[in-house]
Amino acid sequence: MKSALPPGPSRFLVKPLPGSTGFLSQILVATRKGDPHRYILKVGSDIPQRRQWAGALRVFERELAAYRLLGPLKEKLSPRLFSGGTALHGSDGLLRLEFIRDGRNRDQLRGLTWPELVSATRAIARIHARFWNSPALKKAQGLPQHHYMRAHQTRHHLPGFLRWAKLSANTEKIFRALPPQVHQALARLRQRPLTLVHGDLRADNIFYGRKSVRFIDWGLSLAGNAAFDLARLAGGSARKPLSLIQHVDLFAVWHAELLRRGVRNYPLHEAWQDYRDSALLTLTIPVTNAPTLASLSTRGKKLARLISRRYLQLLQVLGPG
Repeated sequence: MKSALPPGPSRFLVKPLPGSTGFLSQILVATRKGDPHRYILKVGSDIPQRRQWAGALRVFERELAAYRLLGPLKEKLSPRLFSGGTALHGSDGLLRLEFIRDGRNRDQLRGLTWPELVSATRAIARIHARFWNSPALKKAQGLPQHHYMRAHQTRHHLPGFLRWAKLSANTEKIFRALPPQVHQALARLRQRPLTLVHGDLRADNIFYGRKSVRFIDWGLSLAGNAAFDLARLAGGSARKPLSLIQHVDLFAVWHAELLRRGVRNYPLHEAWQDYRDSALLTLTIPVTNAPTLASLSTRGKKLARLISRRYLQLLQVLGPG
């Protein structure tokens, strides 16, 4: 619905963004008299279950922290943040963001083509390189370290996921083996280089312009290992499952861009281990989130089944870390 407030110099007229698929927030378009620009407003969800989930993940705190870090960059790799604030432990807030005119995002259900995967990989590598072991990460209020979704809660959520998923016996064995493997992967990644990680890098959150790629929805951002973004992108948003050779090729694009942008002392074998550990962590996303995601909407149900299948395929191609 449109706002009942009359437009004026300081009053916005707001309405829902057509086609918005936000799960943990509401996305609105805002205009005001005398201002030629349109803005995106992100506000908290009015659905209690979604607010509870957003609060557990502190999505508004994390997104505000990320946009403040990204703001000074000369390259436009994300929307501009004009103003923002958080409330209720990060489950609610208000962000006024740039309305991206020169691009469109894609649909995760359909997936990305190989050229789209490559261009997004190069673009996110530029962000990774910019914040590689940056002291600014530790000063960023609201940005957690090594919180890869809820990977650390895998053991707790596994029984509920298995009841929901109804897997074959062989596939169920893969998931039952996850908790100790995840514990080991998290321990290794805590010793690895830190950077700004988007955390929810998938087709829905990538805007493609003629000559640009921009990333939106930083509500799951963190200071952590960069390879997690690559694994989420390659495993969760490829239109067709990638072969091992394709994974190697995409990984090589990402690693080469890191080096080109100034990252040092990050040899291929270490980066590849990080990628395999990150691939393992992506399989915790359906474990900890799919049943809840499926309960939110018809689209959520489709996404829950899709990510369960895609991340399982990723792990099977790369093998456990």
